[in-house]
Amino acid sequence: MNAHTNKSILPWSRPLWLLVLAVMLVFGFYQQRAKVQLNHYIHVLQENPDVANMSPKLRQNWWLDNQQPQRIHYYTMEHTWSGFHCYSLSELALMKWALSIGILLAFFGLDALFLQTTGHFERWPWLMVMYSIAGIVMGGFLILVPGKAGYSVAHEFLAFLQSPLPSFLIVLVPSLFERRMPRSITKG
Repeated sequence: MNAHTNKSILPWSRPLWLLVLAVMLVFGFYQQRAKVQLNHYIHVLQENPDVANMSPKLRQNWWLDNQQPQRIHYYTMEHTWSGFHCYSLSELALMKWALSIGILLAFFGLDALFLQTTGHFERWPWLMVMYSIAGIVMGGFLILVPGKAGYSVAHEFLAFLQSPLPSFLIVLVPSLFERRMPRSITKG
């Protein structure tokens, strides 16, 4: 047996990676909620252009008088965040992209921390490859497939990157192959 097969896939004796995983899940829930709130607010303004031209105070009063309840995934939107009232539609769109990029960078850092705490940091180049490929696919669909279809595919790839899945794939798949290697070599 080689050193890789003796190495634990997930170090249960050093469970710091569980804390990182918990942070990923909690952060993932709240970042998704923030994006859903922002997208909902943008949608309401697009559907009501006269509201988009109101002052922040009038917009807030309009929102209180005209509740916009909507169920999106497992979130129920009944109210909005009052900070949104200060921004124009174009500023909100920029905020949406900035928020997505910031969240993506935060998840990249959490993925790297997960690799570190599981003892698999030597695989960080695969993290770069995974993010690069997903970025190329997202950019390609946003550019080459205009409209909702391209955005939907890009959104799914972004959702994948903003989850613990990249970390688990990078840790588990190579580890399972490394454990399988000695058996296949001895059989051959």
